[in-house]
Amino acid sequence: MRNTYKYTQLYSGGMLKFIEDDVFRTIIPLTSVAVEKIGPYEKTQVKTQVTIYDEILAFCLEPHSKAEIAKHCGYKNTKSFTLKYMRPLLDNQTLKMTIPDKPNSRNQKYITNTSL
Repeated sequence: MRNTYKYTQLYSGGMLKFIEDDVFRTIIPLTSVAVEKIGPYEKTQVKTQVTIYDEILAFCLEPHSKAEIAKHCGYKNTKSFTLKYMRPLLDNQTLKMTIPDKPNSRNQKYITNTSL
């Protein structure tokens, strides 16, 4: 905490704010020089979960394996990709398995559920 206050005052000249509510937030003031060097926040190229979900559903209009879907979205680890993105789509039935009786089949593929 001390270093956070110390370095915020040194580098930005402003006062740091910690807001403790239901969600803990920190507000770090930036000088115009810092924004010019880094760039505004809106220009960052961060994929949101919503766009990844849309990307998966669009890609799975034809059946694809879990590895193919993860590779298409730029992920190497299929385990974490499955937990974070595919499992919610399977749970709310927007994505379905081609072999639902054998969920662990090596021939398992996934397709967008167009009947919803």
